[in-house]
Amino acid sequence: MPKLSAGAVSIDCEVRGEGPPLLMINGFRRSRVVWLEGVLKPLSERFQLILMDNRGTGHSDKPQDGYSIEAFADDCAAVISGLGFPAAHVFGVSMGGMIAQRLATRHPQKVRGLALGCTTFGHGSIAPEKRVGDLLRLVPGAGMDAREVARRQEELYYMPEFRQRERALIEGMFDLVSQNPTPLHAVKGHLKAIDAFDGMSDLKQIKAPTLVITGAGDPLFPAENSRLIAARIPGAELAVLPDASHFFWIEKPRETAGALTRFFGKLG
Repeated sequence: MPKLSAGAVSIDCEVRGEGPPLLMINGFRRSRVVWLEGVLKPLSERFQLILMDNRGTGHSDKPQDGYSIEAFADDCAAVISGLGFPAAHVFGVSMGGMIAQRLATRHPQKVRGLALGCTTFGHGSIAPEKRVGDLLRLVPGAGMDAREVARRQEELYYMPEFRQRERALIEGMFDLVSQNPTPLHAVKGHLKAIDAFDGMSDLKQIKAPTLVITGAGDPLFPAENSRLIAARIPGAELAVLPDASHFFWIEKPRETAGALTRFFGKLG
């Protein structure tokens, strides 16, 4: 697993599969471990997947400051170049979708095709309910450990039926993430980057062919945001997955992989 230099920060990543390169960018305080095999296996049969840990997560550097959507986007460009690819398809989810938008405007030559998942354009977008936003910002403390925080936040990420049916998967993912947790200063840095993001005016500047994909039941970034994004990006396609929430690629891995494969497959 290579560690690549992105300015003063080192970014850890891995490459798997064969085919056109596809950079996968995860979201707020999540490292690459939450992609899970359900979506990775079918995608790796068609693409050479670039799986990276955003700064502050996983095995990448976790600086005290320097967190912004622009910095994350520059990290992504450095990873693509550092691996020797002139360009790659890009799939970003949640905060990763914000990063992917910035990557497409700051480094357009690096983005061959673009997929934006369960994301927002920041200022001016449709906000979640206050209770939902408050849940997102919960962090472990004296009265609540990390597992209790994770269990309370589950309603942000999964449909109720999935939560009941897939307890082992959800608890196992918590155990996996807990092996290398994102430190509190990085969590705060990620939140600051999300709060500062303002991408509405940039959407019309995106030139890469774009797929916007989301779960119909996402309470964190309501699906109407994806419709608005798709309407503002010239020629963008929209896919709304029924019976899916914010972590749609975990709830609907085959459908997600199929949508990405069909879209990027058209681009070569």
